[in-house]
Amino acid sequence: MKKQLLSLLVVAVFGLLALASKVNKIHYGAFNYDNRIEEPSPQGNYLDLADGTRMYGKKVSWKSGLLVKDGVKIDDHKYKMNEVLGYYADGVYYTRQGNEYIKRIVRGKINIYVKFTEVTSTTTDARGFTRSRTYTRTDHYAQKGNDPKLLPVAGQSDMKALVADCPEAVAMADLSNRQMRRTIKKNRNYLNSIFEVYNRGCKP
Repeated sequence: MKKQLLSLLVVAVFGLLALASKVNKIHYGAFNYDNRIEEPSPQGNYLDLADGTRMYGKKVSWKSGLLVKDGVKIDDHKYKMNEVLGYYADGVYYTRQGNEYIKRIVRGKINIYVKFTEVTSTTTDARGFTRSRTYTRTDHYAQKGNDPKLLPVAGQSDMKALVADCPEAVAMADLSNRQMRRTIKKNRNYLNSIFEVYNRGCKP
C-alpha cells in the first residue's frame, strides 16, 4: 500500500513539474514592445496601491534583490513592494510579478505583459573549450478582465484559449508555425493585433 502511494506521489510530482516547465515558443521580438498604448496622465507618473488608491508624483523607482531591501519609491514616498500593484512611468505601465515589475504591451479586456531576462548559457565542446552566450529571454503573460492573476502565454495554443470567444482573433492565432513566422516578419504588430481585435469587441 505504501509503495503504491509513493508511486502515485512520484507521478503527481512529475506531472506538476511538466506543467511548470512549459516551453516558451514566443521568441524575442515576436510581439511589438514599443506601441504607445497608455492614456496620457496629466497628473504625472503614479503608483497603483493595493488598497485601491493612486499616488501621483514625478520619479518612480524600485529595487529588489538579495542584498537590498525590496521597495518602491515615488518622489520621497516609500512603499513595500507588496503594497504596490503596478505603476505608470513616462508613458508606460508596469504590473508586479513576484518581486519585479513587467511592462504592459497590450491594453484592454486582455492585457499582455512582457518580462525581459538576461540569460547566460555556457557550453563545453568535445575538446574541452568553454563558450558563453548571453541573450535576452522574453516571457509573456496575460491578464484577463478584472482578474489580477497573470497567465503565461507561451505559444499559439495559449493565445487561442485566451481569445476563444472571438472567432476572428482565433483565426489570426490559428496559423501553422511557418505561416506565423512569415506573417510576423511582414507585420511586427501581428501578435499584438490578435488581442487588439479581441479588445475591440472582436472587430478587425
